[in-house]
Amino acid sequence: MTMPRSTQPQTLSREITISGHGLHGNRPCSVRLVPVTSPSGLVFVYTPTGAEIPAKAELAGDLVLATTLVKDGVRLQTVEHLLSALSGLEVEHLRIEVDAEELPILDGSAAPWVDAILQAGIQALDGRRRFMKIIHPVEVRNGERWIRALPFDGLRFRYVIDFPNPALGRQSRELSLTPDKYRRELSSARTFCLAQEIDQMRARGLALGGSLDNAVVFGADGPLNESLRYEDEAVRHKMLDLVGDLALLGAPLLGLVEAHAAGHAMHVALAQAILADPSCWEWTENAEPANVRFFFQPLVSQPA
Repeated sequence: MTMPRSTQPQTLSREITISGHGLHGNRPCSVRLVPVTSPSGLVFVYTPTGAEIPAKAELAGDLVLATTLVKDGVRLQTVEHLLSALSGLEVEHLRIEVDAEELPILDGSAAPWVDAILQAGIQALDGRRRFMKIIHPVEVRNGERWIRALPFDGLRFRYVIDFPNPALGRQSRELSLTPDKYRRELSSARTFCLAQEIDQMRARGLALGGSLDNAVVFGADGPLNESLRYEDEAVRHKMLDLVGDLALLGAPLLGLVEAHAAGHAMHVALAQAILADPSCWEWTENAEPANVRFFFQPLVSQPA
């Protein structure tokens, strides 16, 4: 099934509910995705209090190992995989009702969200879809880690990770994003960690619900899981996270986003930097990409 780029705002055709447990808190949680009748953006609703929390970069709070939205005393943790699935499939207008302060981790990727969204169906809304088109470079840097957005016709990502662990090493990937490519190339990539980090994370109250069923765990000799879904699954998951974090812009982006050893905090910092500098972007309704070329061939470091 080919999914062409949408020129209209989109929501779901019918509501769906997904339940599971949180990666970090390990508590049960349910999410109800409710279609809207007019463009509204992505708005979370914490049902115990009725607090509404728009998916906006200005509301991003704790960004350690997850993306958290904070408003009216409510903290919604681990929103990035759902936001990634919605943004990757160009569903940018929805009411998201949650009954806990963390979204379910499911299998650690965006694939279960994607499957549910496609089963529910996607519905066009009235009007034209507007894009934020980068017209001047904007960059966020922290030592050797950096992320930047550059002018480009279409939406393209280039991501590099570099870990001292020989099982991970240096991985890079570049792609122009469309709904088809998102579903095929990124959505199934699972979150990952190093085995040596698990005790430290749990001592901080993180990853309490983590297991080999919802994360790839890399030991010194390779992944502890039976298999990888992609040879370079780790960098693909970083790109999946980036798609979700950039959804906090509140509108689809047109540009080339390059990241080196970044993460949630830098992804969100880039979104905030773009929003803080209106001179670096402009509104457009034209999303037709020009012919693109690869900047480099994808590189995957093999385990030693």
